[in-house]
Amino acid sequence: MVKLLRRALLFSIPIAGLAAAPGRAEEPAPPEGFRALFNGRDLAGWHGLNPHGVEKLAGEKKEAALAQQRAEFPKHWSVEGGELVNGGTGPYATTDEEFGDIELRVDYKTVPKADSGVYLRGTPQVQIWDLNQVFDPKKPTRRPHLGSGGLFNNTPGAPGRDPLVKADLPFGEWNRLRIRQIGDVTWVWLNDKLVVDGAVMENYWDRKKPLPARGPIMLQTHGGEIRWRNLFVREIGAEEAKRVLEAADAEARSNLARSLTLHASFDKGLEADFASGDKACYFQRGKDLAAATPTDGVRIAPEAGRFGGALHFPKKGLDRPAYKDAGTLGYNAKDWNATVSVWLRLTPDQDLEPGYCDPVQIVGDDTKKGYIFLEWSKDETPRYFRYAIRPLFHIWNPTNVAWADIPFEKRPMVQVERAPFSRDAWTHVAFTVEDVNDKSRPNVGRLYLNGKEQGAIENWDLKFDWDPSQVFLVLGAAYVGHMDDLAVFNRALTPGEVRRLFELKRGVAELRD
Repeated sequence: MVKLLRRALLFSIPIAGLAAAPGRAEEPAPPEGFRALFNGRDLAGWHGLNPHGVEKLAGEKKEAALAQQRAEFPKHWSVEGGELVNGGTGPYATTDEEFGDIELRVDYKTVPKADSGVYLRGTPQVQIWDLNQVFDPKKPTRRPHLGSGGLFNNTPGAPGRDPLVKADLPFGEWNRLRIRQIGDVTWVWLNDKLVVDGAVMENYWDRKKPLPARGPIMLQTHGGEIRWRNLFVREIGAEEAKRVLEAADAEARSNLARSLTLHASFDKGLEADFASGDKACYFQRGKDLAAATPTDGVRIAPEAGRFGGALHFPKKGLDRPAYKDAGTLGYNAKDWNATVSVWLRLTPDQDLEPGYCDPVQIVGDDTKKGYIFLEWSKDETPRYFRYAIRPLFHIWNPTNVAWADIPFEKRPMVQVERAPFSRDAWTHVAFTVEDVNDKSRPNVGRLYLNGKEQGAIENWDLKFDWDPSQVFLVLGAAYVGHMDDLAVFNRALTPGEVRRLFELKRGVAELRD
């Protein structure tokens, strides 16, 4: 009789209860306005689902697969001391409930070589990496060394795909995620550091469609043990969502405006409309500088620009408009950061004359002490578009050979084989210099085309030795085509900020209103 009673009690326990470990954990204590998604005792409110395993199934096959994943769920997930635990296999922990606009708070702790994440509205994902993994150049879009928190399933180069900063804590410590999702816009804080700043989360399942309006929260398991605790959610109402989006937009514009150091619209002339230093534009005449005015080789083309007038280089010439640094580019010997933005219109293979073409250069007193440029190559068809940062000569060219004779992969540059330039449409180009001359941080340069990152110059010692008084931003070296809305910022803009810059309806003038 006792055996029968024990057996009856055993089979009366809910399945979720089988996953609970001995010992009672304290009840989760959500912050004010939040509620707990995980009760700390069992798997109530959760089920198993790996959407990638059922995406292409339909009908009875899909129903059977979904049922199987639900049945497997408690075999792979357990509760230990108030923590939700998975060993790295099985379907993902999925909320029974679906959510729209939310703020989510999650603690997690993982192990080396693990790979996990948080799905929002059933869509991947806020990424969790082992950042100690070595970057593999053969997989350039997979960047675990940059840290966790990014929207890894966004298109490579899209805002938010990589985190803004590395914020992961060492293994063995609990990491704290705070995620805010409004519409398809996502913010992520990792350990109180902003790592995704209002980036659009793409719909992985169909990139032509926006993110679903509602969906479950999912905790991915992949490759190693991960533990979760303090899973709290707060739903965001329509009025709050509107306020947050409006405030975020205003703040983003304000941050860009405060960082702007030069803007040349080319609506009326070569002189900059705005500059934190010298607004004048110059031509180099031997060892002297002369005030730049329109010539046969550099013209102002009224109403031909992306926004109003444009600068037009009708032929390859020697007139190269230049702007003094004088606080505009902010070059310094310790930690130089800046962004240059410009719009270009040309069909390179038809418009450019033979030889290299540099539409934009940053030069100092000696190119062997440093040299930065955008260029089109001279020999390839179609001609490659590049962004290069050449530091001290002995660093990038220790064997003293011609630039063209150095293999592409051994040059400090980003190369785009088929860039989207055309006479029929304007192309936005932005490039950054990040922590150049800083011995304590990685020195980086990034290239963006039409708001999307094309690549980065990394793993180089970008040491310069310019005389700051001799630094210039130079335009139109062998360039043939149109140019508009030149702007300089005193820091490296984030991918989201570059995207916002690209999307301005009236150009940089909007930031100065």
